[in-house]
Amino acid sequence: MKFKCISVLIPVYNEKNTIEKCIKRVLKSDTCGLDLEIIVSDNNSNDGTVEILKSISDPKIKCYFKSTNEGKGSNIKNALKYATGDLILFQDADLEYHPENYPQLINPFFFNEADVVFGSRLTGSKITKIMGWPNLVGNKTFTLIANILFNKIFTDIATGYKIFKKEIINDLNIQSDGFEIEPEITAKISKNKKLNIFEVPISIYSRRYDEGKKVKWWDFFIYVYTLIKWRIKK
Repeated sequence: MKFKCISVLIPVYNEKNTIEKCIKRVLKSDTCGLDLEIIVSDNNSNDGTVEILKSISDPKIKCYFKSTNEGKGSNIKNALKYATGDLILFQDADLEYHPENYPQLINPFFFNEADVVFGSRLTGSKITKIMGWPNLVGNKTFTLIANILFNKIFTDIATGYKIFKKEIINDLNIQSDGFEIEPEITAKISKNKKLNIFEVPISIYSRRYDEGKKVKWWDFFIYVYTLIKWRIKK
């Protein structure tokens, strides 16, 4: 399959301090020769993010605005409705994830017949901002549970960098509205034995909670429940 365009989906909620810089980084990114389409979905921000997005006039950037805040999963699903690229990449707006990683994420589609690629923060082979251990323990624990349930060797299922062939992500029929979209996606692609799933190391510049990080401790239990639910579901 010849790829022509990549759609970068940016779900955003109250990121007035980072959204402009994030978009500029995406625009300057190396997309390995692919045309770039940026789809921004705002989850009813109330901090000035909406006004910033409405001032954008670049034809590569399409901004859509939800009237209610229903969570990250709902925001990604909204952006996905408007994506036209052959490849679909998730890009958080908070600057934890840097588009410098795009070539590593894209290359497996050209050279390894990938269907899905996860960018792992936890391999230790790329630059990583050192943070506290609770998030690390949580990530490793529910990733281990996913590996046991689905007989896989993921190192980081909660990563914000995931990239798919368009038909693959569309066929998943995503139902989650919150952060549990991550384990739902992992579960569904893992159950499809025909998919070529790859993982590549990425750099990560983690935020603290006082800097706006939104995942909470109770999301750990939601992740585990979601993994088990989709393992059992037909």
